[in-house]
Amino acid sequence: MENQTKKVASIQGAGTYEGQHGVLFSFDYSFEDESTVRANHKTQTPPFSVGDEVEVTVKGSKDGFSWGSVKRQGSADFNAPSSNSTSPTSVTKYEDREETKQQRIMNQWAIARALEWEMNSAPPSEVNLVQAIALAQKLKEYALNLDTISFGSSAEGIKI
Repeated sequence: MENQTKKVASIQGAGTYEGQHGVLFSFDYSFEDESTVRANHKTQTPPFSVGDEVEVTVKGSKDGFSWGSVKRQGSADFNAPSSNSTSPTSVTKYEDREETKQQRIMNQWAIARALEWEMNSAPPSEVNLVQAIALAQKLKEYALNLDTISFGSSAEGIKI
């Protein structure tokens, strides 16, 4: 099982594979030297792009079909983003989704607290939504910057 550096000519999804660590996604790689290999990855999108130089290890072959591993040169990280790739990896997509989710949670919290304040301050028919949103924005700002907010000497009388 010798590693060979090859340039990716094409990549084709080849279904899924139930491995000991969960579902893996299979890809058929073709290289500029016209060789092919099937490799499994943890991401639904291939971690490489056409034109990337990768290390290929053929672990087995039968009837002209080869399987093995495809990884970034000098790296054991099969899921590293491609230097030529413009599409985000699944990790990036997850981080983006998680960031969006956290922003929505923070917004919901701030709006709920601001509306609660408004509802306790005035009868429902007199609740000012514009004022509530302005308060929600301030609450969110304070929550995100809690460690850097300074109240100066006006906070001395606050009892906890």
